[in-house]
Amino acid sequence: MMGDIELNRAYYHCRHCKQSATPYDRRVGLGTGPESVGLAQAAVWLGKQDVFENASATLFRLTGQRLSASTIQRLTESVGGVVARAEEKAVRAMRPDHPREFAAAMRDWKSPPAEASPETLYVLVDGVQVHQDGWHEAKVVVCYWYDKDGHRHNRYAVRFENAAEFVPFVWSLACRCGLEKAKRVVLLGDGAEWIWRHIGGLLKEAVWIVDWYHACEHVWTCGRVLHGENTVETQAWVKEIEGLLWEGQVRAILERLRTALARTRAKTKRTALQALITYIENQDARLAYDKFRAAGLDIGSGSVESACKHLVALRMKRSGMRWSKAGSQNVLSIRAAWLNGEWDAVWNNKPLAAA
Repeated sequence: MMGDIELNRAYYHCRHCKQSATPYDRRVGLGTGPESVGLAQAAVWLGKQDVFENASATLFRLTGQRLSASTIQRLTESVGGVVARAEEKAVRAMRPDHPREFAAAMRDWKSPPAEASPETLYVLVDGVQVHQDGWHEAKVVVCYWYDKDGHRHNRYAVRFENAAEFVPFVWSLACRCGLEKAKRVVLLGDGAEWIWRHIGGLLKEAVWIVDWYHACEHVWTCGRVLHGENTVETQAWVKEIEGLLWEGQVRAILERLRTALARTRAKTKRTALQALITYIENQDARLAYDKFRAAGLDIGSGSVESACKHLVALRMKRSGMRWSKAGSQNVLSIRAAWLNGEWDAVWNNKPLAAA
């Protein structure tokens, strides 16, 4: 990490097939470049955290070694690619060729070994846009549980997949977090249809909960249209509806909204009321916050929103950034591995040589 070292090792070359080999390099985990494993690991650590130009400057300050921004990018994306391909390999057998074959395919899935036995396992999913060749959604899943001492454990995965293709990645992470050993599973998310259709299809026996704050945002949106921005009337109306929502009085809310709709003539207000009615009708049992609270369950999906920010947006959505599809996935995969406490395991598998 701090300077050059000269290595003398055997080099083999076949005159017939023209292939060459340096067994020592592979054995100690060297890649094709001149960087030692230690220097490469330091470069990747910085590259997953910060823009590559800043990583290059920081590396020089810490070690006195100069690696260009493009070299740090190459190393970071290369090691991240090894992690990303390992994720794909783990779920390859799980992917159905067509969504209609999904239920049948699930029966044949072999669960990854569990690393925990939680009392309650929470599974949260969300998405965040990243600029590649245009904007594309990175889907994020967070699984968390509390141990006997009340300490919380989080695990993450992020992929640029459509909803159906993302399901096996959710399954793989959830199984490693103890999905099949948990006494209770909770699926938490916002009101996005793909979450309940695809991830809900995977976790059919789970408790489904719409994030409390997302539900309240819909109430506030309607209240502002009905009574104006930052008015006493809006705050009073929202507080009343939120009180009913907190107590799980979904039917009472719908009755009030329908009564208000019947008495309202303004088009914008009718549209806002109908939108809130439709939203509540679609979520229905997922809004039973009185029952969820009585069962001691979390009702907020802040963990996955936080993951979208610190796992994805913090690194991928800075001013002027443009990513390739492979590059963005590779960087996010190595960031997820780091957050999951798998950094040492990644390097024990000699990713430079594997790449």
